[in-house]
Amino acid sequence: MSIKAYVLINTKIGKTTEVAKTLADMPEVLKLDVIMGPYDIIAEVETEDHDSLSQTVMRRIQGIDAIQHTMTCPVARIEDAI
Repeated sequence: MSIKAYVLINTKIGKTTEVAKTLADMPEVLKLDVIMGPYDIIAEVETEDHDSLSQTVMRRIQGIDAIQHTMTCPVARIEDAI
């Protein structure tokens, strides 16, 4: 079963567009938006499992030099609530 998460991203000043273009090329990134507020980008990410999600966030996304901080919010699957 796959896992979906939202990754909130802070970029270095002036680097948001560059980071968004890099993220858009990643197959795990389903959708992304540049946003205003405490974060610069929100990315919807889907991977095969928690281990793949960890690797994607910690190595691929956080490995982008212009990213300063991320917060990962995995989607909870609560069948009765939806």
